[in-house]
Amino acid sequence: MKKIDLLKPAETRSYESAMHISLLGKPELLTIFSKLAERGYRVSVQTGCSLKELLCNQLGIAEEYLEKRIQTIFLNAKAIDDLDATMVTDGSTLALSGAMPGLVGVTMRRGGFYASLRSQISHEKNLSASHRGDGQIVIKLFNLVLKELAPGFLQQGIRTSAKDLQDLLNRHLNELKTGCISAELDGEPVEINSLLEPDWDDKTVFLKVRSEKAAQ
Repeated sequence: MKKIDLLKPAETRSYESAMHISLLGKPELLTIFSKLAERGYRVSVQTGCSLKELLCNQLGIAEEYLEKRIQTIFLNAKAIDDLDATMVTDGSTLALSGAMPGLVGVTMRRGGFYASLRSQISHEKNLSASHRGDGQIVIKLFNLVLKELAPGFLQQGIRTSAKDLQDLLNRHLNELKTGCISAELDGEPVEINSLLEPDWDDKTVFLKVRSEKAAQ
């Protein structure tokens, strides 16, 4: 099943205000950095559109994959059932998940039989016209969806906090030293461990992580 195309132009805009870090390594490098998707990362998009338009037309998620694999969707902590009737605004937080286990999973599944049980936490339909323009949203990925979609987002580039990135580097430094083939900071070659030295607590990073297989 086709999962994701190359991200659309909205996501490939330059991020002049962010530090640019590019990593090339073994395939397992993508698995390590996919953990950032649980914390959430920012992407630039055109807001004021339907959620389905954003997912399929802008982020390049295949419609078949969306229908069959992404079973649970939250927008600003509200469960989504109708993707066409839900508008995306600047600053939104979008969480995507595969099927979750148990009664909770069945209840949260979009369009499911038990959706009425969660009326208090369901997103209300909003078909009113919304201003279209450049904006940013936070995307969070979980379970199967994280495993399958995060590598595609990472190869195109994500916007994350430098603190979250350095926390991850600290936890996996030994693996990264052996798995990382090359690293660049703002276009200049660096050692992977040198990315831990600066105090970047208030900085933003535009991060690209590529697999050596994809680069061949």
